Amino acid sequence: MSQTVSERLAAFTSQLSYSDIPDEVVEKAKTCLIHGIGVGLAGYKTDFPRIAAEIVTHNSSKSNQATLLYNGSRCSPMDAAFANAVLFHSRVQEDTHNTAHLGTVVIPVVLALGEAGKKNGEELLTALIAGYEIGGVLSKHYTSKTTPRGFRASSIYGIFGAAAAASKLLNLNEEQTAHALGFAASFASGTLEAFTSGTMEWRFENGLAAKNGILSALLSKHGADASSHSFEGKGGFFHAFAGNREETQNITENLGKLYEILNVTFKLYPVCAFNQTPVINAIQIAKDSQIPTEQIQSIKIEMNAYEANYPGMSSKGPFANISQTLMSAPYCVAVSLLDSKVTLSNLQQFNDKTIHKLISKTTIISPIDFKPLCSRITVELENGQMIEREMNITEDYYNFNIEEDIQIIKGLEKEMNITKIDLNQLITHIVNLEEIDNISVLIPTFSKVEEKI
Repeated sequence: MSQTVSERLAAFTSQLSYSDIPDEVVEKAKTCLIHGIGVGLAGYKTDFPRIAAEIVTHNSSKSNQATLLYNGSRCSPMDAAFANAVLFHSRVQEDTHNTAHLGTVVIPVVLALGEAGKKNGEELLTALIAGYEIGGVLSKHYTSKTTPRGFRASSIYGIFGAAAAASKLLNLNEEQTAHALGFAASFASGTLEAFTSGTMEWRFENGLAAKNGILSALLSKHGADASSHSFEGKGGFFHAFAGNREETQNITENLGKLYEILNVTFKLYPVCAFNQTPVINAIQIAKDSQIPTEQIQSIKIEMNAYEANYPGMSSKGPFANISQTLMSAPYCVAVSLLDSKVTLSNLQQFNDKTIHKLISKTTIISPIDFKPLCSRITVELENGQMIEREMNITEDYYNFNIEEDIQIIKGLEKEMNITKIDLNQLITHIVNLEEIDNISVLIPTFSKVEEKI
């Protein structure tokens, strides 16, 4: 009898050994850790991690095995995973796999359970890679089917990465891991409507995925069982979320052969992944041409149709919060042309008249032949002059190596709640993670934190 999807995913997770993982995959995992933790620490001034930290601090049990990276408080691993996932997602400059931000879910899980279990660096890396691979293969095959139905890839696939990573760190066997993934299939959740509404649901969806991933593994560890057909069954995940139960055999055929973590990319700016290329284009136009913005007659943004039609991308306002502006291509391009940069600060100029004037002159077009992540921006001046810049790229453009990513993260140090010395020490620990006996050394000293709770 052939194995079910959950059984095949569990077999890979359970059997994955650090010694079998290629060096390039280990280095990419380290890069994801540096990026994920660094971007998370640089997002602590936003409201979302404060809200999450207050909830888990005020409702914490006596368990204090894990640390909140928002302020250094201690709580249970599940609560820490929830709050740290919210923190890691707060700046919206995280890593990306298709449209799923797996690092914001999996990294908080391995940090919380790794700290609580006093795991070493090899154990943490193995669990982290298992999480990226399980979340990644499911996202790769089904995102194009689930996103049009209104489900958010980061949370509905992130929970599987979380459950796999948790199963690894909790030393579950193959059968228990299959049950954990089965529970994750039942607990998966998260929709896209908040992007259109400009509300906060999506800010906490990844935190819930991280927490429920651990819960899924704990339920199995303590003897609970889940359906072996939790994915492909008539009432399973694939039918419910994708409306498609066909061709499930090829989902796992390349597990351990072609590592999905190698396809993870990184953001240069704190905006939606689909706005990265338009922002780079607009910033370069502003720097090269020094356009008097009052002379701009029109702005044309050309981008891939899937990206242009993603919830919130075409919004022209009114804007009430940063969740709306970072998704809006017209806003991001306008502020890029004005300031030659995009920061958390200028994403919050909700009522700026100059920005709104430029937005009113902006049109988004989706040529049939435009590929994902490509962009062309054309600025027409009142005198008829046309300024155009085009980027025809692939995902590899944003697939930075570890040294490149370290420079990006070091550039965010002034926005972090730790010192430059602590940041450099953290990066050194991650670069040499396989030599670390206890991953608690990855938890920084919060010497710059303001008392907020």
